[in-house]
Amino acid sequence: MLKTPKVAIISGVQGDTRRYRAFHLREQLLLCGVECEYSHITFPGVGDFADWADVLILQRVTWNRLVEALLQRAKRHGALVFADVDDLVFSPEAYRWINSPDFVDPIRLGLYRENLNLNRETLIHCDGIIASTDFLAFHASQLSKPTWVHRNGFSLEMWMHSLDALKTMGSELNERIVLGYASGTPTHNRDFEIIKPVLQRLLDEYPYLHLHLVGHIHPGEDWGQATTRVHRLPFVPWRSLPKVLAQFSINLAPLRLDNPFSQSKSEIKYVEAALVKVPTVASPTAAYRYAIQHGKNGFLAADSWDWEEILRRLVEDANLRRAVGECAYQDVSFRYAPWKRAAEISALFNNAFEQLGGAFYIPERDHHPIDDPRVFQHIWLSEAVECRPNLIERGWYTLRARGVNVLLREIWIFIRRMLAPIFPFRQSKSLR
Repeated sequence: MLKTPKVAIISGVQGDTRRYRAFHLREQLLLCGVECEYSHITFPGVGDFADWADVLILQRVTWNRLVEALLQRAKRHGALVFADVDDLVFSPEAYRWINSPDFVDPIRLGLYRENLNLNRETLIHCDGIIASTDFLAFHASQLSKPTWVHRNGFSLEMWMHSLDALKTMGSELNERIVLGYASGTPTHNRDFEIIKPVLQRLLDEYPYLHLHLVGHIHPGEDWGQATTRVHRLPFVPWRSLPKVLAQFSINLAPLRLDNPFSQSKSEIKYVEAALVKVPTVASPTAAYRYAIQHGKNGFLAADSWDWEEILRRLVEDANLRRAVGECAYQDVSFRYAPWKRAAEISALFNNAFEQLGGAFYIPERDHHPIDDPRVFQHIWLSEAVECRPNLIERGWYTLRARGVNVLLREIWIFIRRMLAPIFPFRQSKSLR
């Protein structure tokens, strides 16, 4: 008789990637009635989950001797092990396509390249791979592993904060229109450069147009008379992000189409903006083509002419902004909702169990829309969980798993980043 599996999700990272791929997945499985636990690879006792779980999911876990022992423990009692990926961090050549300022440091670049190969090793040792986009799934499948796509979606807590932001939104002031770009990492400057000349022209032409840049983005100093309308806002915690996005009139999501690392990105910028009814203009990567029906729930801009023509229409037409924003909200409320993702992940695993021969089955449920996300507040992970692992936990794990040499390099990288505001990373002109 097939049994409902117990699932353990083990993450190797922190930040938004862990939230979307580990925390949200845990919530979706709990909505399926599956017993599911989360741990971080650095936590004491993480090996006990390998003994407990029928299904082990390694989310961005870098291969080392402790991970190898973890998999051996899981395999001893017949557990299935999956790797989850949401970036092209398993390709040995991926570093060539990442515009990270600190890659000019040879120690940082060298360790990152090592980690790319070790991430690949993790995928090779797993029974199957779960990816956030079709692009990633295609590349992961080159490792001759069965691969499935499970797209990112919002969580119930994200939905709650977005609903709160919608309630506090004032009516849009016609004399002030905000173009917004939110960057979660310092690797998107080249993406922003795609649209910078267009934004400069529009800011010069429309005196009521403002540009809000949130997070790790450096717009440069060449904005002329529009400089006072270019506003840099600090990176904000995700629980506060909906209120920031709700101030946008138009959400910008440029990505370089000639960059495989950019192509691997999911459509979360569209989802986050849509939850507060803000229309998105995005580059037509595979993920955004999947998410956006051009002109209906958003816009796709392939080149500078597209960007300028679409943004002009949206700047000049408040009714169009509201209509597309509302359509985007309705779309993500249906296609990206936790109950929708819950139904999809149960079907995904049942398909995987059939392919891989696992004696498990997740019973089908009727996943109805949830009226009040707070009803499920008891299954949310606390902010305290998000704060871990701390630096000491991470350092101790590195020492045990990979030795003193890697630990010393990680300490150097941390100190060098702390000093970056005083001693910035300097790229040669050939690398810019």
